[in-house]
Amino acid sequence: MSHYLCKSLFLLCFFVNQVCAQSISDGNITIGKEERLHSKILNEDQTYWVSLPLNYDNPKFASAKFPVIYVLDGDANFATVSAMIRQLSVRNGNSILPEAIVIGVMNNHRSRDFTPYSSSFWLYDTPPPFNHSGGGENFTTYLSEELIPHIDSAYHTAPYRVLIGHSLGGLAATNVLVHHQSMFNGYIIIDPSLWFDNQIFLKKSLDVLRKGQFSGISLYLGIANNLSPGMDTLQMMKDTARKNLHMRSIFRFKNTLLNIHGNGLRFKYLYYRNDTHMSIPMIAEYDGLRFLFDFYRLPGSVEQTFFDPQNHDDPGQVISRHFEKVSRVLGYRVLPPESLVNLFANTMQNYYLPDKALRLYLLNTQDYPQSYGAWESLGDYYVQQKRYQEAIQSYQHALKLNAPKKVEDKISALEKVN
Repeated sequence: MSHYLCKSLFLLCFFVNQVCAQSISDGNITIGKEERLHSKILNEDQTYWVSLPLNYDNPKFASAKFPVIYVLDGDANFATVSAMIRQLSVRNGNSILPEAIVIGVMNNHRSRDFTPYSSSFWLYDTPPPFNHSGGGENFTTYLSEELIPHIDSAYHTAPYRVLIGHSLGGLAATNVLVHHQSMFNGYIIIDPSLWFDNQIFLKKSLDVLRKGQFSGISLYLGIANNLSPGMDTLQMMKDTARKNLHMRSIFRFKNTLLNIHGNGLRFKYLYYRNDTHMSIPMIAEYDGLRFLFDFYRLPGSVEQTFFDPQNHDDPGQVISRHFEKVSRVLGYRVLPPESLVNLFANTMQNYYLPDKALRLYLLNTQDYPQSYGAWESLGDYYVQQKRYQEAIQSYQHALKLNAPKKVEDKISALEKVN
């Protein structure tokens, strides 16, 4: 690796780590918070967990709207999904995934809330109480009419939602996909319990998927290796033993989706031969998020495009064009993230690429004209370039946007210099 690449990567990592350190308060590292919502539909209190983007409450950056990822069995999967979003959206200057709000969905009766209707069939020897099955439609109504509207009113949400479900949660997510598909734009369904009701639910679902329209919806399916010892997948599909019904059902789902054409569903699956039902969630969540947002990452090598002194591409134009494409895919306008652009600009400035840095600082003032942080950062740039009058003008603009007193102090110091 060339010297300039090594140095740019070092600087980039340094600045990111400074930003991320702000999430630590009083020695405690917090990934989210617990909230409660009384459901009139379910006639009980429901708990959910919330993880917000790193700079969600940072007054330096302009308010932005974020996609929302709803994770069923939140107590099991909330932490991993939240960490992935952080790592792949802001850590080390990543742009692989968008920053997002993550909601860990809890429930009081799992077998009730995740089963679409009552059934006396159960795959395992010890079934749950059958009076606690069949509440899936009520729980879905709770999601659509109470939880989602509440989240949309309480947080800065964008009109793009993802649902993640594993096992019985995967069954619930499949039911939403099939019968309430407009609720979510993307689905990550992991080793779902499609054996439910001895595959009767599966048969009906596949019929809907064959005949329905799912344009604009993406589905990632993760399949675990639950084979009996000595059995391969071909043998499993021909087998009739009850113990292999779980895996046969998922493969039937997968095979049918691969052969459906014209319903508009964007579909991908992966069989994890080295993972079981209980080890698959984290790796399938990672792969699923990468698939759902495979259009989001900045093209090419950021280091080559932005930090190579021999490359004269305008980084502001590169970023703007890319996010115009992202906007077309998501269906709403997505501006380049202010914090990410600012991070790249800071790094370029410290790597002695002032012209490229300026283009990005200006991009933020254009995209986020009401952000005092964008104007303050532009002023800091002008100070380093000894363009003091332009720095004062930028700082004065920041003050009009309620910048803190430190900006006023910067102006006073510059006026003494002049």
